[in-house]
Amino acid sequence: MASETPHSSSPYAQRLNGADRVTQVADRRIRVLVVDDSFFMQRRLTDIIQSAPDLRVIGCADNGADAISLAERLAPDVITMDINMAKFDGLHAIDYIMRSNPKPIVIISSYTQKGSRAALYGLEMGVIDIVEKPSSGGVALDIADRASEIISKVRVASRVRVVRTLRSLSANPLLPVPEPPVAVTASRPAESPLPSLEFPNGLPRVIAICASTGGPLALQELLRGIPDEFFPPIVIVQHLPERFTREFAAQLDAISSLDISEAEAGRQIRNGSVYIAPGGSHLQVDAHGRLVIDHGPPVHYCKPSGDVLFHSLARHFGPQVLALVLTGMGEDGAAGALAIKRAGGLVIAQDEASCVVFGMPGAALRIGAADQALSLDGMKQLLIRISTQAPQSTPVAAQTVPAQPA
Repeated sequence: MASETPHSSSPYAQRLNGADRVTQVADRRIRVLVVDDSFFMQRRLTDIIQSAPDLRVIGCADNGADAISLAERLAPDVITMDINMAKFDGLHAIDYIMRSNPKPIVIISSYTQKGSRAALYGLEMGVIDIVEKPSSGGVALDIADRASEIISKVRVASRVRVVRTLRSLSANPLLPVPEPPVAVTASRPAESPLPSLEFPNGLPRVIAICASTGGPLALQELLRGIPDEFFPPIVIVQHLPERFTREFAAQLDAISSLDISEAEAGRQIRNGSVYIAPGGSHLQVDAHGRLVIDHGPPVHYCKPSGDVLFHSLARHFGPQVLALVLTGMGEDGAAGALAIKRAGGLVIAQDEASCVVFGMPGAALRIGAADQALSLDGMKQLLIRISTQAPQSTPVAAQTVPAQPA
């Protein structure tokens, strides 16, 4: 059986026709649809993707409308999606695809403030991950610099089970799109009982969270329900491209009663506040409860790294720390979580059933770093329980966290 050839009206896809006519009995490669309004970028992305023996490009589109059509016709395993396209942008295409015929989508787009906001809305609608196109001064650089990241994220996306989303652009300050022709219904999950975890050293004074693929939605769910200004400070590492984290913090701040911001060096962590590690830098907390921005090398290919944050908290706050390891690929956070546990802190890993990718929580559980695995709903109930008890706990002087002796 002859293999499929790339489909599209774009000149580059037409040139590809006939380039992949190898006779195959059963082609098990991951089938990828590339969406980008630049024919040059289509070619570069296709070359990168097809350099991996388990991936192949089955089509290219240069606008969101064609992306929707080809997604229906070709049924790709994964779609790479540009955001800023003139005729019909990527965010509207994502909205339509995820509400009608959902597919795993990886955004590959240049950074702009508007584009960053759109990409993060894409994560809310079920996008698996984001890759930032390298650029300098508005000039696009060689996407080959992101080759290994693109291949890795496409592979991960192909293994993710996606579901229809009820989110719509009509709820966001962007142009609305027509309703999809498929009716979507949702059921309300049953209420879960409060977890019966004990805090042997009293309520935690610092909460640390590490997340990657699937983390933005998980963090929204966790932070949305915390109502209290007395809640312990939360320090978060979420793997996102550099420059996207400030906008991500602003979007979280808009849906939470807590004060959420991108972390800045020297700030004192305070109750009722949440600090997001800036993309491209590690984040630590020193012995005095101040934030430290660390420009060291990546750890487990991650920068920021959950391990770096967790190790700093284990050193200085030990038994006062609650650490949550959320959904994500790889093993970032596992070693640092083990350090927190050995220092007397409590570590919770997200359970497999509620994860988009079980890599990071699974790694923490395998090495014995987690005291318990909880569903995302169980974690949410645990945080609500802390919130209800926090006002009765010993007040924190000046609303800051006292450090353990160095």
